[in-house]
Amino acid sequence: MTSPSTFETPDAESLADPRIRGLVEQYAALTEATLREIEPYLVEISVASGEAQYFRGRQNIRIAFSLAALERHPEAEMGVVGSAFLQELLEAIRTRGSVRRYGLLAPSFSPDGTAAQLDISVRRATTGRATVSQAIHPLGRLIARVAIKSGGMVTEHIVESGVFDLGLGARVPDDVAELCGALARGATVAAPDDGAGAAQRVATRPPDEIIRLMLGDLEASVAPEIHSHRSDAQRSLAVEVARIDRYYANLIEETADSLGKIPAGARRTIEAEHARRRAEEERRHDVRATVHPLQLVEFGVLTQRAEWIFATSSGHEGKFVARRVLSGSGQWQMACPTCGALPTELAVCRRDHVACAACSTPCSVCDDDFCQQHGLAACHVDRKPACEVHARICTTCRRSYCTGHETTCSEGPHFACVACVGSCGVCGRSVCATHSFQSDITAPMGGRRLCRDCTVYCEGGTNEPVGTDEVTRCASCDKYVCANHQSVCAIDKRVHCSKHLRRTDGSRRLACETHRAQCQEEPHVIFAVDEVGACTSCGSIKCTNHTGVCQGDEQRHCHTHLARLFDTPAALGCQKHRSICHIDKRAYTTTGTSSCPACAESVCMEHRRECKWCGRDLCRTHFDRQGLCSTCRNLTPAAEPSDALITAGIAANGGEPAKAKAWRTSRDAAHTVVELDLGWTRRLIFSVLHGDTVPQHVVRRSLFGGSKQL
Repeated sequence: MTSPSTFETPDAESLADPRIRGLVEQYAALTEATLREIEPYLVEISVASGEAQYFRGRQNIRIAFSLAALERHPEAEMGVVGSAFLQELLEAIRTRGSVRRYGLLAPSFSPDGTAAQLDISVRRATTGRATVSQAIHPLGRLIARVAIKSGGMVTEHIVESGVFDLGLGARVPDDVAELCGALARGATVAAPDDGAGAAQRVATRPPDEIIRLMLGDLEASVAPEIHSHRSDAQRSLAVEVARIDRYYANLIEETADSLGKIPAGARRTIEAEHARRRAEEERRHDVRATVHPLQLVEFGVLTQRAEWIFATSSGHEGKFVARRVLSGSGQWQMACPTCGALPTELAVCRRDHVACAACSTPCSVCDDDFCQQHGLAACHVDRKPACEVHARICTTCRRSYCTGHETTCSEGPHFACVACVGSCGVCGRSVCATHSFQSDITAPMGGRRLCRDCTVYCEGGTNEPVGTDEVTRCASCDKYVCANHQSVCAIDKRVHCSKHLRRTDGSRRLACETHRAQCQEEPHVIFAVDEVGACTSCGSIKCTNHTGVCQGDEQRHCHTHLARLFDTPAALGCQKHRSICHIDKRAYTTTGTSSCPACAESVCMEHRRECKWCGRDLCRTHFDRQGLCSTCRNLTPAAEPSDALITAGIAANGGEPAKAKAWRTSRDAAHTVVELDLGWTRRLIFSVLHGDTVPQHVVRRSLFGGSKQL
């Protein structure tokens, strides 16, 4: 097998990451593939037939590490982060294994029986004597791919952590890290395993703990890239947020212009959507770094250990270990077993292990110490810590709290934090936020917590929860209406819900279903029952616009049965209380017309005339050009007048029998007109009602004129 090629330090032409070259070399050595350097920044790797499946069936792959090399050899692939070749290489490495072990570092000196001096204070615990032993500690360095995403940009980087003690979780001294690097490069050889003697091997921590300890190192490696991404994301976010703010400001302005005044509900909806879009854009521009572990490079090292047992008065014990690597400078190291940092104070966790002051804290309930992994850092009520025994997750708000701030909800019952439990504003029972309702600040009694039994929903528009002491039931149905949304019917003065109240179209008063009515002339128009009435003439239901009051009986009649009176323009008359002039067909009061004696038709004063002969008032249809009525024109001789006419003639002649030479009579609808010839051109004309003996009109005529007497 050809030995792996040695790459020089990249210059300005190269785009490759040295770690990718190292991965190519390590993979070639691991799989016994042939790696050949064709020219600077261009290599060819020949893999076995079994490995070709990871490279799309190819056994010979050329990899370019610069643009110039790629231009000269277009068939090559770029060996950069994000390329298809790197994804294939990583998949092949993962299949082979995610851990590479280089063996044991050669010891620089022999162990002795001395122990380190424990000059670190221990909180509320006693310290036993140190026990000295030897052990083989695993050391490791993590190679990972870090994907940084912000907005629409995604970049990837291959990073490498420092060397950590995988048993204690502390970073090793720089001189030991250099020895590990030399062993990985092949500058030194690993010591045989039998050289460790009876030293026991320290177990490696779980992978998730190893990655958690190394995250700080990995983050420091890509800190400049993260800072650059964050600056770009903030600039892009400022532009997007300004655009969103302008859009919703214009939307509110246009809505207000179109409606005159923007409704409160519409404004809240627009503002909520605005806040949602801003939050969505802020989340999209958050800088997120995702770590994908690729390979853990492990080494072994012989160490001398000093162990102390710490015991607390509550019966908990923890072991603290100091160790010195028997390679390099051989200095004693003390590290927090939890975070790997140099401790200034130690404490025993209630889970019987030791943690530093930064990783542990006393419980505010029981005062026992606990580490970050076995308790609550801060109760959300008072921000004080609590151990895992006294830590709870509130079933209502899903936040952490301690048992010192625990209470019971009367619904269930169940436990919850005191911040989520309050008294019902109506009955006073303790209820949590999940089993209660919060009325709005605009409710009649303001914002209050309400239990289920004391909560009803106001029908007034938004169906919001309110207390039972803030509502009235609809008089038409069983729905509730709060004091803010209550409206009463103008007729019965009772509260009704919006479904059963309507405004009348004319007076704009509110009327319930029971007290609404319709005019038969306008069935689509809403009226109150006191705004319509039955026509006295026909009984139809009509509104005031389609009815009027008859001046005769002062009752309402529909317009079909009313007419405006010509002799009293401001008054109306029904059929019973009006009369019609048969000449002009106009309506008059019952006294505005009278019956024509000649034809018995009603006629107004305007169309009546006095007969020049008999003196009666008749309708003008009965007169000729000489002013004589039709009755007078039709006078005919009467040889034997009736006794009634003779009696009427005596009365017309002043009570004395008239010595008439001749009698002429004529009969019409109402009267019998009689003309008596008294001689010497004297005439006595009178009219008498049919069947009567008293003359109605008396006229005396002679050569010298005539006189009329009634």
